[in-house]
Amino acid sequence: MAARKKLKTYAKPQYVRAKRKGGEGSLLPRRALTLGLLLLVVAGIVFGIGQGYAWINRKLFSENPRFEIQHLVISSDGKLSEERIREYTGLHEGTNLFAVSFREIEKSLAQVPLVESVVLERKLPHTLTVTVKERVAVARISGRTERKFPYLVDRYGYVLPPRQNSETLPMIMGLENEPALNTRLEHPDVETALRIIAICDSSSYLRNYVRLLSLDVRYSDFIDMRLEGGMRVRMPRYSLKPKLQNLATVIKIAAGQGQRVKEVDLTLDSGKVPVTYY
Repeated sequence: MAARKKLKTYAKPQYVRAKRKGGEGSLLPRRALTLGLLLLVVAGIVFGIGQGYAWINRKLFSENPRFEIQHLVISSDGKLSEERIREYTGLHEGTNLFAVSFREIEKSLAQVPLVESVVLERKLPHTLTVTVKERVAVARISGRTERKFPYLVDRYGYVLPPRQNSETLPMIMGLENEPALNTRLEHPDVETALRIIAICDSSSYLRNYVRLLSLDVRYSDFIDMRLEGGMRVRMPRYSLKPKLQNLATVIKIAAGQGQRVKEVDLTLDSGKVPVTYY
């Protein structure tokens, strides 16, 4: 019987990887340095592109003599003269069209109390137009102290100085505090009164019948409106347009019947409007 040959087994050698001293610690600073250099390169490229764009913009536009202002067209729909507007803005012929800052011009004119808005337009190659819209007074306004010449107010509630021939404008009255000149009134009752005036001005039908003299806002439940002919109207602070249309209808019907309206109460939400006649 043949003898079996014994197989020898050898132990598998095990290798131990030795860590190099300081390997991880030195890798992080190198990565940070590389990233920092990359960011510097990118920042330099971006800066160079920006400087190049600015240089091209100057050479083609803001420093190009072809775009010097030869025609400066200034107009206003009110009393501001061209000389005053030039003085406020510093504009003059010879300035480059693209060197003019529209934002600075608008900012300088916004400080002028009479200016409501301004429209600026470049017309290449050498024309700049400046169109100024002035504030228009739509009512007089007063607080507890009656002034011989009351302040005026525009449609946005901006308080304007008094002027002659403003007696035909309706008076907003009953404010607790005195209005401050050249400021915008942030008062809900003033806003309501101005909306009433605007609604009446926007319709020929309302203008014909609802001829406002004054709007007293001192009452909490209604606005005391006075119309031409001595008519008194209790006006609520809601549903303004429908209420005003009802008022105009009442006045129209009364006139057709040969009657004069003395008082109208529009504060009730009933179908029939309480009316008192002379």
